[in-house]
Amino acid sequence: MQGYLSPFRVTHHYTMAGYTTDAELIEGIRAGESNAFRRAHIAYFAMVRYFVLNNSGREEDAYDVFQDALVVLYEQLRAGKFELRSSLKTWMYAVCRNRWLKQLQRSGRVVSITDFEPVEPVELPNENEERTDAHRQLKDALNRMGGPCRKLLLLYYYFRKSMEEIAAEMNYSGADSAKNQKYKCLQRLRSGYNSLTQV
Repeated sequence: MQGYLSPFRVTHHYTMAGYTTDAELIEGIRAGESNAFRRAHIAYFAMVRYFVLNNSGREEDAYDVFQDALVVLYEQLRAGKFELRSSLKTWMYAVCRNRWLKQLQRSGRVVSITDFEPVEPVELPNENEERTDAHRQLKDALNRMGGPCRKLLLLYYYFRKSMEEIAAEMNYSGADSAKNQKYKCLQRLRSGYNSLTQV
């Protein structure tokens, strides 16, 4: 696209307290801190969304590939297999780009990929290694949570809804009630994941 000026150049300084560098954000994700996942979404999702929408994709496709990349990142961090050789932004872009390209190929759509960010050599996760028990268990834990909790977490982390908006959409009494429910849902997700990994 001619005349494209990337709005994603300044992504290594995060305004949310506690995540001022890639290293701090990575440690937050490794520890499962909810604010770290939210910060990653704020910092990188717009970049991924722009790429997918301009390469034959839809909004929901962008959410899917971005969520998969976060799951892979979290899993590799927990397993001690993650090694950052460039920037976290570059890693996220490369993983999401690779996933979307594979989806296009599987669907039989032959397209010419247009990049809006530099594509640097990044060691991408092996597709077979991704399908480990831990990867499946994390997704299973999210899917087993049921409608309300799953919807709440998706609204907050992926659709970037405020607590007030979530309260209105899900008929909670107010933002504080939605916050309390989010905390309970996160506890259920962690508990569900831990129980699955101990089977």
